[in-house]
Amino acid sequence: MKNVKIRRLGLVLVMVMAVFVMAMGGMVFADGGESAPAPSFGIFSLLPPLIAIILCLVTKEVLPSLFIGIWVAATMMAGGNPVSGFGKTVEMLWTNLGDPWGARIVLTGLAMGGLVGIMWVGGGIDAVVQWITSKIKSRKGALLATELAGFIVFYEDYVNTLVVGTAMSPITADYRISKEKLSYIVDATAAPIACIALVSSWIAYMTGQIGAQFDALGITYSTYGAYVKSIPYIFYNIVALILLTYVIWSGRDYGPMLAAERRAISTGKILRDGAQPLSATKMDEELTPSDQCPRRLINFFIPIGSLVCLILFLMLKTGGWPEVSITAAIADAGTSVALCWGSFGALFITIVLYRIQNLASTSKIFKGCMEGMRAIVYGTLILIFAWSIGSAIKEVGTAKFIVSITQGVISPGVIPLITFIVASMISFSTGTTYGTIAVMMPIVLPMIHESSMAAAIDPMTFLFATIGAVFGGSVFGDHCSPISDTTIMSSMFTGSDHMDHVNTQIPYALMGAAGAAMGYVGVAMGLPVLVNLILASGVTLVLFRVMSKPIDMELVQQEEKG
Repeated sequence: MKNVKIRRLGLVLVMVMAVFVMAMGGMVFADGGESAPAPSFGIFSLLPPLIAIILCLVTKEVLPSLFIGIWVAATMMAGGNPVSGFGKTVEMLWTNLGDPWGARIVLTGLAMGGLVGIMWVGGGIDAVVQWITSKIKSRKGALLATELAGFIVFYEDYVNTLVVGTAMSPITADYRISKEKLSYIVDATAAPIACIALVSSWIAYMTGQIGAQFDALGITYSTYGAYVKSIPYIFYNIVALILLTYVIWSGRDYGPMLAAERRAISTGKILRDGAQPLSATKMDEELTPSDQCPRRLINFFIPIGSLVCLILFLMLKTGGWPEVSITAAIADAGTSVALCWGSFGALFITIVLYRIQNLASTSKIFKGCMEGMRAIVYGTLILIFAWSIGSAIKEVGTAKFIVSITQGVISPGVIPLITFIVASMISFSTGTTYGTIAVMMPIVLPMIHESSMAAAIDPMTFLFATIGAVFGGSVFGDHCSPISDTTIMSSMFTGSDHMDHVNTQIPYALMGAAGAAMGYVGVAMGLPVLVNLILASGVTLVLFRVMSKPIDMELVQQEEKG
């Protein structure tokens, strides 16, 4: 173990030294000197995300890896001076923490963590666990219940990770389901569903990006209508959900996930030895609800119901309802404001509810709240670092470089395919869905519009397919990148080791991406969208069936009988 740590440390030091050498060399390729407003680093712009991601995967130390990635980018922007780059790195951290949107998300996370802590000390978590456990009779039932819960909380990916991760963690632990598997289910039913739900917190941004390009191109088609028409072409999201369902029903896994599930079933260890979960899996002994504390379901459903209802109501209000329609209000909602106000409102309601029933002393309730917040501080720090590297990557032009190497070399029919591949690369490298959409839409929509007109092909079909490819490719990174906020929050609220979650999920995400790519090949061939969906799903499921192996079902059955 000591030798492994030494090797990892040596690898980190070597890579840091190499990075600074390359960063300084990259200045040669910059357009102009230090005073140039927007230097172009070319292929060197790939260094910050690649270094951060490789270090994350190799060392399993997320915060230092992200810091080094930010430092690399900052050093490049500082003309190759690592000292100035270090100062700029720290500046990026406080800038992203102080950004109003980021600050609201941090406060939301803390409030949600506090809410979970209070529900723990007041018996709300115990009540729902006991109720759901009485309905579930098998390991597969626990997995399906987790997936169903993810489908129910469809409108906001952050809320999804909190509600599903918190409610199902103790239940899945009882059935020896690994934290890796739980975080995969939670993550796979967060962003992929929110993106294709007809009403969700994502609608505003997605329709806004479509609308901006439609206005510039003189397209009068409804932006919301274009979004709806693009949903069947968001192959990655649909295939990822189909794959998830088949994984649960088949009782099969492959790669690191198979090892994790066999470990959990055979030893009862839902976390590997040495894992570092992003949140505490248990509260302190003194904060557990007393035997005299009644386990009432209302003490779970009222806090969660108030959270959901407040956020939905505030989304509508910030979007202009009732002066505008519900659809229009959700499309223009202030999501981060609604999340922050709603989470604090639910926190207050829960404190009052629990004190009225005298479920716990005021002191114990507030200790539970603080413990809940403390449990997710590490995950919150990772969020801040992830946002910071996203800002750094934007400044060095990583996304622009990836896009530039594909422009002008593709025919109209394969634009959706290339769009999906490039969007997937950008979203994985940057960890941001919204940022990828913002980069891709202004480039590919004019491209497909002009190309389809010139080639006399059906312009609207390829336009919808290209929009779907942008969304699908953007969600790919949100689903599996180690620096994605949704991936981080899935680890946080399920109590999983973050890099264990990433390492076990990436093979499934890549399999879904391979199937989606085949779907876009079908688009290039002019096949109907339903055929392309079948092709994409079929390729993914066949790959999974060939590469996967059954989990040891004898052990599962013994556990269920016991």
